[in-house]
Amino acid sequence: MQVFMLVSHHFTMILPRSLSKPDKQPSSQMQIQTLEDKITNFLNRKFRISKSFATKRTYESSLRQFNKFLGIHYNFDLLQLLHRIKESSKLDPIEVLDNYYTYLSQCKRPGKDKLGYSAVSIKNYIKVAKEFLNGEGCKIYNEDVKQRFRLPRTVSVYQKGLTKEIINRLMRLANRKLAACILVCCSSGMRLAELVQLRLSDIDFTTNPTTIILQAETTKTRQARITHISSEATQALKDYLTRLTPPRKNDDYVFLLQHEDRIKRAKQDNRSDRVKHLEFQLVSMISEERYAKSVATTCHNLQQQLDRVIRHNPELNKKSENSRSEIHFHAFRAWFKTQVTDAHQSDFAEALMGHQSLKLVYYRQSDKARTQIYRDIEHAVTIADTEKIDQNYSELQKDNLELRGIVDNLSRQLTNLEKRIEVNS
Repeated sequence: MQVFMLVSHHFTMILPRSLSKPDKQPSSQMQIQTLEDKITNFLNRKFRISKSFATKRTYESSLRQFNKFLGIHYNFDLLQLLHRIKESSKLDPIEVLDNYYTYLSQCKRPGKDKLGYSAVSIKNYIKVAKEFLNGEGCKIYNEDVKQRFRLPRTVSVYQKGLTKEIINRLMRLANRKLAACILVCCSSGMRLAELVQLRLSDIDFTTNPTTIILQAETTKTRQARITHISSEATQALKDYLTRLTPPRKNDDYVFLLQHEDRIKRAKQDNRSDRVKHLEFQLVSMISEERYAKSVATTCHNLQQQLDRVIRHNPELNKKSENSRSEIHFHAFRAWFKTQVTDAHQSDFAEALMGHQSLKLVYYRQSDKARTQIYRDIEHAVTIADTEKIDQNYSELQKDNLELRGIVDNLSRQLTNLEKRIEVNS
């Protein structure tokens, strides 16, 4: 009931005007309550499966958009739509989705010159609306939908890869916390949400390279895995930790700002309105949802810090064809994959990143083999002093080739000597 109160605040604003006056129309209050119950139950089911506050928030926003469309196009809300589809059979749900598709393709978006939403957004909006209707007993089958209309094809735009020079420049402009996050992501292939859920006890600084254990409940695939970070990232992380007050304890989160911590900060800043809002969430949300919200908020704050650095430097503030910034945290993950693959360790990169693949089902490594391979490719995921490192690596490769030549020559001489001995004997 407490979670219901929080979600209901968002939907009361988008219901028809006649439903926003409970004191004058008591019968309408029952409709609001019923609609909010259905929405809350739907969102709670999605959160129970995904364990992601961001996913729940996305679904909530999509339902709000669908309800807005119904008010504009049909002059009724979601509850009335369900009534007309199930009880009176006066409305075809696929026809509603078809009209919704047209609306999303042509509507005017605030602050945007181009009409309509992108193909990805349209598909997601339609998907959420269809899932909600199906969950309420309105059977909508994909084959029937395909007979009426086709969803837009997703256009894959070319995305430019990051370079060590760009990342190196980001490092010089970022604060200590952001710099440590960037280096850890670039050298481990971790997702941002996995990074912010790290506890100090998950990091083993005694190994070479530093070992990080990602717990199953913090990963996207819900599978535990082991990864490593470079010596450079290790030093940046240690520098960040040593300057924290109070110091982190073994079970403390390294980067995550929990709900109670946010309340504490708001009190220190004398933001009474913020304190009141956060304390309301403390009692109105279950602990699991508060934790998920803290993860989403911390990820958002880190991305905002990165965006501010980029905005203040025109040379870094470049957009791809889909109008998205070329520099973001997921791009660091892609950079890691590219660097390790170029070092001829594609399967190794997939394993550290936690990608699910059939070819990795039987890919197993011992701790010794994994750390050795990481040391071999560490130069590829090291950012600072890249020229010196690359030069040293090239010289080592050259020396290695020369040594191989000497060994091969000695081997041939030994073979010839053995043959002579056999002939003389």
